[in-house]
Amino acid sequence: MKKDQIVINTLVYLDDLQGGVPQSEMVDWVHELGLKNIEVRREFIKDCQELQDIKNKSEQYGMNIFYSVPDVLYENHQLKYETLEMYCKEAFDMNGRYIKLNIGEYEQFIESDLQTITRLTEQYKVKITVENDQTESNGRSQKIFDFLTEVKQLGGPITFTIDIGNWLFQGEDPVENAELLRSFVTYIHIKDIGKDKNTRLLNNGLVDWKKIIGFLPKDIPAAIEYPISTKEVLVSEIQKLVEM
Repeated sequence: MKKDQIVINTLVYLDDLQGGVPQSEMVDWVHELGLKNIEVRREFIKDCQELQDIKNKSEQYGMNIFYSVPDVLYENHQLKYETLEMYCKEAFDMNGRYIKLNIGEYEQFIESDLQTITRLTEQYKVKITVENDQTESNGRSQKIFDFLTEVKQLGGPITFTIDIGNWLFQGEDPVENAELLRSFVTYIHIKDIGKDKNTRLLNNGLVDWKKIIGFLPKDIPAAIEYPISTKEVLVSEIQKLVEM
């Protein structure tokens, strides 16, 4: 894997996040690693000033900003267009170009949804993806396949962020799902999971991550998304990806 594909999700620095370190400071840390991509988590954004600080540093370093939002596109079978626009604006304000959400309670992807989402992606210059999370409501492969198929049939601008470890929380096969959903994938979340459902360092869990990544499109961004204790260990995990 090329180094410029690798993204650091700020969950890597969980202890620091919980200790109050702003994610704008973590942009510096990722730059020091020689990387060009960081994924910022909305649940740890402190205020509007932090969005501006992230933008300033991203422009200074030429950093690509990904935005992880712990919310859904649909609620009660309706597109949450007002909150979606808010997230798109937040991404735009910090120079972000990619937003990741979950599907939520959708019934059908309709023409008005297409028009709204297309308008937002064009206005705020963002790309929207959905992810398989660890819940039954948003982590089952068939629901994701059905939704993305409907979006694709209408020509909608939504793609898939595949979390290769989260399938284990649904008792589904990560390799099979990579094959099933590969045509929709534009972003990868990498993690290894142990029998106890906790994250592990790569090669220390149950996920055949190299085989899975081999099924997926080449040259797309891939994020390290699990807490890591030290910079030395993080550098080692990055090297595993570079060497695969």
